[in-house]
Amino acid sequence: MNSLRTSIVIFFIFLSLVAHSSGDLIEDVCKKSTDYKLCVSSLRADPRSSSADKKGLVRIMLQLSLGKAKDIYNQTLIMLKQPMEPILKQCLQICRDNYDLAVSQITNSIKDLDENFDMVNSDISSAITCEESFTERPVRKDPLKARSDDFFSFYRNNIEFVRRFQIIVKSLSLAPSY
Repeated sequence: MNSLRTSIVIFFIFLSLVAHSSGDLIEDVCKKSTDYKLCVSSLRADPRSSSADKKGLVRIMLQLSLGKAKDIYNQTLIMLKQPMEPILKQCLQICRDNYDLAVSQITNSIKDLDENFDMVNSDISSAITCEESFTERPVRKDPLKARSDDFFSFYRNNIEFVRRFQIIVKSLSLAPSY
């Protein structure tokens, strides 16, 4: 009976250490991000982050960005079906194309995380927003601005995540040669 009690106590101590260390990892990773609150709240909201390593946290943030890019892309498709002035339609078509590209590039970044790690950063860097299309033409209000700003916050955090992860991997000499 004593061994059962001891085993249970050890199990709960181990469980609390694992839970505590994963929380610390999220805080450590987010500490130097461009938006600490966004980083921590995003990762803590995803149940996979509690057991993820640093690479797993990068993957989660990329997947969250992918979801946001897909959302904006789908929103442009919905808006383009509505009647509107031609100049606004052109701006939204540019947004649709940019976010279609962003979805593709972030999807490739997620694949590259395992296959060709050096390409991840450049893929994320080329995922652009559509805000410019609304300012280059006769100025129009960007109906996607709030969503684009949210996406861009994730974009900035992902660049920080990837850069830090690349530095860690290279400093430990664990980077696979491609």
